[in-house]
This record gives sequence, C-alpha cells and structure tokens, in this order.
Amino acid sequence: MFHGSDAVLVKGITLNVKDLEKMTVFYDSIIGLTVINKTENQTVFEIGQSGHTITLNLLKEGRQPSMREAGLFHIALLLPTTADLADFLIHASKLNVPLGAGDHIVSEALYLNDPEGNGIEVYRDRDSRNWNWNDGNVQMDTHEVNAEALIEQASAEGWNGMPHGAKIGHLHLKTNDIDASKSFYLNTLSLNPVVGNFPNALFMSTKNYHHHIAINTWQSNKPREESDNSYGLANIMIQQPNVETKVVTSPDGLRFEINPA
Repeated sequence: MFHGSDAVLVKGITLNVKDLEKMTVFYDSIIGLTVINKTENQTVFEIGQSGHTITLNLLKEGRQPSMREAGLFHIALLLPTTADLADFLIHASKLNVPLGAGDHIVSEALYLNDPEGNGIEVYRDRDSRNWNWNDGNVQMDTHEVNAEALIEQASAEGWNGMPHGAKIGHLHLKTNDIDASKSFYLNTLSLNPVVGNFPNALFMSTKNYHHHIAINTWQSNKPREESDNSYGLANIMIQQPNVETKVVTSPDGLRFEINPA
C-alpha cells in the first residue's frame, strides 16, 4: 500500500566503505541481507525479496567526512511483522550488538550502527488504521519500547535473516539547512510534508505514509563535500513515478539517482 509502484520511495543506497570484507560480514550475518553480487571492490545486498538494495563500494584512501556534514542519519529496514522485530532483537542481543530503541506511535524501532558508523533502523509499522492524522500531519513521538512485551511476540523459529517481505521503509538524512532543502524534496522529488512539528526536522512521504524520507539538523550544519571521494553515503536510488531517468544533487550536496535503469 505504502511502498508500491505508485509511491515515491527509496529503492537503494550506496555506501563508500573502508573495509569491504568486514562490512560485508556485518550486513550478511548481523543484518541478514542476501548477497546478490560480489566483486573485489563491491558487494550488493538485496533486502528480503523487495528488489531494494544496499551497495558497499570499497574506497581506498578516501575522505572521512565531518559528523557535522549532511549525509546519512539512518537507513530504515521495514519488517513485515512484530514477531520479525522481536526475532531480530533476540538475535542482535545474543551477538552483543549495541541497540537503541524507540516507540514512535506509528511504529516500533530498533537502532544500531554498522562497523563504520552508518546508522541503521530496523522497524515494524503499527496498523495504519490507528495512526492519528490532524491537518495533514501524522502523530509521531519517541517513547520507550517495552522490550519484554516485544520479546513475548517472538516466533518459535527465531531469526533466520531478513524476511522475504522486508524492504527499505524509509531513509533519514542529515541536512545543513531544512528550509533550503525543503523545496528540493517537495518539488523535485514530489514528496509531501507529513510531520512538520518535530524540532529541527521534516518528515515527508507519498501515499499518506508516516515518512519515506526525513531530514534533520540534529547533528549537522554543513553541506556534504566530495561525496564520491568520501566514506559513508554516496548515492541514493529513488523511485519516482512518471519521471524520466536522471541524476540530481540536493542543495546540501547529496546525490540522487531517479528511476535508474
């Protein structure tokens, strides 16, 4: 419903990495993604059977961007069920992976970083019929997750890698200037604002989803520099219906590949 062919959404991201082998092992064994292509300098993962991808590119002698620069806040992987999220919580805990968590009313989420500091969210949506909308804004907040209640929803089988129905649910980005970037996301990418009352953040979507892309200035006040030669987020693949294939750069220096072949 929210991630069909008629939605504007993120289909993939590319990360420039320092240690390709270490990062490949992490996304395979910890996150449970499926390797669909691997070379000496690149690993491509599929998320479930969605066709959505995370690509790791080995970058030698690259530039370490400042934490204050625009870039990735987190890539958010959407699981089909509460049991899937509970299974992932148990799996990550057994491996001593540090986790954060947040109950956002519309969803329940776990947070972690990959070995090179890229943010990842693993989450499940609550029933959209129970989301609260007011004047075009969906109610979201951050509350504590009841981990014990979540674990009680775990399946008998446990975690066995990303479920077939998993996909990129949304992408959260750091920007240096929300006002300057807003017109790009609304006009160039055809997104709609759905949460505009979060401090120093803007959440946007199509199809009345709680967000397909969000931007914030919680950590950042500088534009991205030299994305191709920097570690971290290098490219974002976007599905945008009824638009020709093109590559565009946001005002904060992020590269978007729209409807790639």
